[in-house]
Amino acid sequence: MGWQNNPWTACFLHGESIFELRFLLYSIGFVLLSFIGNSCHRNYHAAVKSNNNPPDSRSIKSLIASRPTVIAATVHSVATSIIAVGILVLYYTNQNENSYNDNSSSSSSPWMYQGINLLQIWQRVGLPISLSYFVTDSYFYCLPRKDVLIFVHHCIMCFCHYPVSHSAGAILAGAGDVEWVTWISIVGYTSEVSTAMMNYRWYLINTLEENWIGFGIVNLVVVASWGGRVIMFTYLLVVEIFPRMNEYVEQGQVFTYGMMVFGHAGIGLLSLHWCLVMCRGGLKSLFVFKKKAPKVLNPEQGFSFADEVGGKSDADDGDTASNGKKRRSSITPLKVIEEEAEAYKDGTIFSEGQALKRQSPSKKKQ
Repeated sequence: MGWQNNPWTACFLHGESIFELRFLLYSIGFVLLSFIGNSCHRNYHAAVKSNNNPPDSRSIKSLIASRPTVIAATVHSVATSIIAVGILVLYYTNQNENSYNDNSSSSSSPWMYQGINLLQIWQRVGLPISLSYFVTDSYFYCLPRKDVLIFVHHCIMCFCHYPVSHSAGAILAGAGDVEWVTWISIVGYTSEVSTAMMNYRWYLINTLEENWIGFGIVNLVVVASWGGRVIMFTYLLVVEIFPRMNEYVEQGQVFTYGMMVFGHAGIGLLSLHWCLVMCRGGLKSLFVFKKKAPKVLNPEQGFSFADEVGGKSDADDGDTASNGKKRRSSITPLKVIEEEAEAYKDGTIFSEGQALKRQSPSKKKQ
C-alpha cells in the first residue's frame, strides 16, 4: 500500500488541517483539566504533611487527589458518548422519516439534520475531542505511570480512528464508503457510556455512607453496558466488517482491514473479560454496598482502592505488611494482568497506589 493509497497520509495531506486545529484546541482543554487534577493532588498531600487535621478522604478534592486524571477521563467519556448517541438518534430518526416519505425526490440524506451534516459533526467535534484526550492522557498518565496496556489502547484508538476524521482518508479506510466507516466509528464510541457509568460507580464506592438501592441499579447498568459492548463489537465484526473483506482486498486496503478487525476483536475480548471479572463476586457484591473505612491518603505511598474494592476488610490490612514479601514473590505475569483488569474495572488502576504496585516488582529486580 503506497502513500497515495494510504488513508492516514491522505487524511493528513488533504484534510485541510480542520482536524489538526480542533485537535490542538481540545488538547489545551484537557491539559488544563489535567493541571487541575494534579493541583488537587499536590495540595492534598501538602495539607497532610503540614497539619494533623488532614482533609476528609471522601471529599471531592480528596478523590481527585487520589486519581488526578478522573476529571479529563469523565469529560471525555461523557462528551463522546453524548455526541455519538445523539448523532445516531438523529440519523435513525431521519432514516425512518425518509422511509415513510412516498415522494422519493423530496427525501434527503439521513446524515443531514436541519441543514447540519452529522458526519462532519463527528469528524470535526467528536473525534478531535476523543483523540486529543488519548494523547494528553498518554502524557499525563500512561508515560509517568509506565502503564503500557493503557498506552497501547490509546495508540490503537488514535491510529484506527484518525483516518475517519476527514473524507479524504475515510473513503480509503471504508473501501470507498465514507458513510459506512464513519458509522462504524460512531457506533463503536457508544461504548464510552459504560466508561462514564464506571466513573460514577467509582465515585459512589468512595462516598456512600450506607447501602443505597441506587448503588445496585448503577452496578446493574454498568454490567449491562459492558455486556452490551461484547454484543456490539461481535455484531460489528460478524455482520458489518467480515462481509466487506473482498472490497478491501480489491482496493488494496488489506492492512487497513486488518487493523479494523484487530481493533474491534481486541476491545470486544477485553470487554468480555472485564464483564466476567465484575460478575465474579456474585450478585450480592453487585447490589449490596459495603462501606469502607475512610483512610487518609499517604503522601509517601499514594492511595489505592484495589484492596478495598476487592472485598478485603479492615482487619485484612494488618496482614498486608507481613504478607507483602510473600505476595510479591508469588506474582506472575498472568496475575499482574488479572489485577490490572480488576483495577481498571473499579477505576483503581489510575490511583497512585496501584501504580506503585505495578512498579514494585521491577524496582525489586533492580
